[in-house]
Amino acid sequence: MTRNRTLAGTVHHVSFRVDNLEQALFFYESVLGCKRIPRPNIPVRGAWLQAGDTQIHLIETPASEETGTPPSQINPVANHVAFLTEDLEETEKHLKIKGFPVSHGPSTDVRQIFVRDPTGNLIEFAPA
Repeated sequence: MTRNRTLAGTVHHVSFRVDNLEQALFFYESVLGCKRIPRPNIPVRGAWLQAGDTQIHLIETPASEETGTPPSQINPVANHVAFLTEDLEETEKHLKIKGFPVSHGPSTDVRQIFVRDPTGNLIEFAPA
């Protein structure tokens, strides 16, 4: 391997542990507009979705030390995934209309908003 070679390329997927698969699917499909894609036969409840070039893998399993827990409130320094959006203001308005509280990032130098899915997983939106 050469010294300047990057081992990490484009993100293929992000995986979220969810408490309730149906509630999570409503959020990711109906609120965010992700599309469900085929999922191999895996012996745990879940679903795969497409969000732009990245997949979202939802896994319904109890929270534990091994599977992780989301932060208790919106916290921009907690683990999260960030999606680009064409219109940040419209995205914020849409999320609020759908009943999901939105928080702005801590810096006025960076335009970003944060929302939590029904399990509490942290999602950021930034302008494309």
